[in-house]
Amino acid sequence: MEPAALTQALMRPAAYPHPVGKVSLIETHISQVFLAGPFAYKVRKPVRLDFVDFATLAARKADCQAELELNRRMAAALYLGVVPIVAGAGPGEVRIGGTGQALEYAVKMRRFRQQDLFCAMAQTNRLTGTHVETLARRLAAIHLAAPVAGGGTGHGTPARIAAVAQQAMAGVAALASDTGAAARMAALLRERAVALQPAFAKRLASGHVRECHGDLHLGNIALIDGEPTPFDCLEFDAGLRWIDTISDTAFVFMDLLHASRQDLAYRLINTYLECSGDYAGLAILPFYTALRAVVRARVLLERAHQRSAAGTGTAAEMAAAQMRCNDLLALASAALTRNPGAITIMHGLSGSGKSTVAHHLALAAAMVRVRADVERKRLAPAHGDQQGNQPGDQPGDQLADAPGKPAAHGDRYTAQRTARVYRRLLAICRLGSGAGFPMIADATFLARAERLRFASLAARRGADFSIVDCHASLATLRERIVTRARRGGDPSEADLQVLEWQRRAQEPLGSDEWRHVVRIGETVLSG
Repeated sequence: MEPAALTQALMRPAAYPHPVGKVSLIETHISQVFLAGPFAYKVRKPVRLDFVDFATLAARKADCQAELELNRRMAAALYLGVVPIVAGAGPGEVRIGGTGQALEYAVKMRRFRQQDLFCAMAQTNRLTGTHVETLARRLAAIHLAAPVAGGGTGHGTPARIAAVAQQAMAGVAALASDTGAAARMAALLRERAVALQPAFAKRLASGHVRECHGDLHLGNIALIDGEPTPFDCLEFDAGLRWIDTISDTAFVFMDLLHASRQDLAYRLINTYLECSGDYAGLAILPFYTALRAVVRARVLLERAHQRSAAGTGTAAEMAAAQMRCNDLLALASAALTRNPGAITIMHGLSGSGKSTVAHHLALAAAMVRVRADVERKRLAPAHGDQQGNQPGDQPGDQLADAPGKPAAHGDRYTAQRTARVYRRLLAICRLGSGAGFPMIADATFLARAERLRFASLAARRGADFSIVDCHASLATLRERIVTRARRGGDPSEADLQVLEWQRRAQEPLGSDEWRHVVRIGETVLSG
């Protein structure tokens, strides 16, 4: 059956083995999804493109089965099975799930409301920080549990990454109206791919190339039973699915930026990095943000040209697709041409409100935040590792000078542990700032030497430097610490004993530091 005839037949309610009032159709450049009653049926188009070949029925059936198996990892409740489409009783009729020779195959899915897609929620301002944080935590857990690519698979190599970027950009260049912008973007992407070859190789060697989702944009995430659920993973090309975990996360990050939700984009990336500890990924996040924007532009153009060729698209739709393509290329260019990011450090005793202020600053000013309380726990010994080494630790990142203090909560607050924490914060800020991200280090910074190290880093980079000084009365500090401990769930383990040590050991801000200081008083915060 010809594709157009099959589409027409599947738009009839009688084609389905269950009651259907009206059939709706959603199309992408490689698939059609028929919404029929409580279910959705996804059918591949018989297309042959440079990145996918669905020309034969056998290839389309195999891809349906792959989609079912792979997506059950993240959305088991949605994916119900692969069903045949056979000839119906009358001319031009078909039947889903009937007997006889299969004309086509479909993935049968549980249907959900289209307004519950993250892309629709973002457009109607229903997508919240809680939704994004929950998604980020789930992604971190999914990536941690995902299989790691072996060295001989060819996945995640610098050559493979460069080839994918070149292929995506060639697709855009062939269809974009602004050939000059496409050519400039192609050159910039190629240049960065070459420069980042050592970083890509290091990520592969350290186990960050894993079996991911591969197509994690806002249109492939839905709120199902109140939970952010990724679906429709990239099944047709293993090389586009076995990727760096930061590349997977970068698609959502980019899509939120493109949707003008910078606050949610940075809420996502801050939560993901805090949960995963993969701050080393900041070095390549701009590249993958740009690559994901290019991929998105290519898909938009492919679909617009398909509709135009079929006579179902209008000139206005094509013009809109070209405008969105230009916006995406501009986003990609901005990601790859960042200046060194500003460095901000918090300052103040425990309970002074540093973490609350740092959280709000990070979202309002599009900053990456790294928290001493979280990194202290991450560096704590585990499974017999007396040094507390973590995946991704770099030589020399753990040791620094710091004022001594008594042990508390095991050995997490000893001088050596505190020194390692500040060295890790400095290493993360050095890397993130170098990649163009404004960084905010959330720690007490009571030692002048630690503050000067961060100020020196900013000066060497030619980046802005700020100290956000939070203060409150002693009674308020004590009340907040006691309340925090009673409530539980906070990364900070600083108690009243730690507070008393901090009061004795703190080194006041010097006259040379005051020009960098922004003061936050007790009246600004209520907790």
